[in-house]
Amino acid sequence: MRKMIRILIATALVMGLASVAMARIEGTPHDVNVMKAGTGLEICAMCHTPHSGTGDYPLWNRQQAATSYGLYDSPTYDATAATNLQAPSTLCMICHNGVASQLVNYPGVYSVPDTSYDLDLNNFVSPWTNLGTGMTDDHPVSFTYNPSSDYDGNDFPPIATDAGSGRKYANGAQADYPLYGSGNDQFECATCHSVHDTENYTGKGQTQVYFLRTDNSGSAMCTDCHRAR
Repeated sequence: MRKMIRILIATALVMGLASVAMARIEGTPHDVNVMKAGTGLEICAMCHTPHSGTGDYPLWNRQQAATSYGLYDSPTYDATAATNLQAPSTLCMICHNGVASQLVNYPGVYSVPDTSYDLDLNNFVSPWTNLGTGMTDDHPVSFTYNPSSDYDGNDFPPIATDAGSGRKYANGAQADYPLYGSGNDQFECATCHSVHDTENYTGKGQTQVYFLRTDNSGSAMCTDCHRAR
């Protein structure tokens, strides 16, 4: 009996590890080995460096040029439209604006430039993920999330605060959607997208895109915020 219990526990652990292994950046479009069809390249180094980081976030490993972005606005948009993109969305756009950028520190001895880590963004960023600098036709970001400023009856979820970290998030039924900025109340790209692909959901990379905060089958993630739609 004890032997059978040990076998069941071991099986559960293996299945659990397999499930966790699916929820990580390795093997996703953010993995340099997938981008470059290579092997053994350092995945984290494409965005991060342990020393001499630059840009809007600590330990950032890509040159970041100052860029102005046109952002969404419309007559039915109740939030105050942002005048320019804020972090961490600015980091996403270093690649998703379709302009190549160089690493600050290349992996290996003396940080010697290595062409294995250079990206041809014409091949890496597809036409539907190359947003350019005109984001007026994309979901609004870099605005203050305030559910009470909802004059069109979307019934946005309330803001909740994590008791441990103090971080704020939009408290959806399916997931928590993190907010950013100095006031922890800014809606950014990472509110809907998990850049390290930490979530598991059916059809990821096949019938659904990578990097979502939760399953969007039947637009479930969209209606988790736009609850009255």
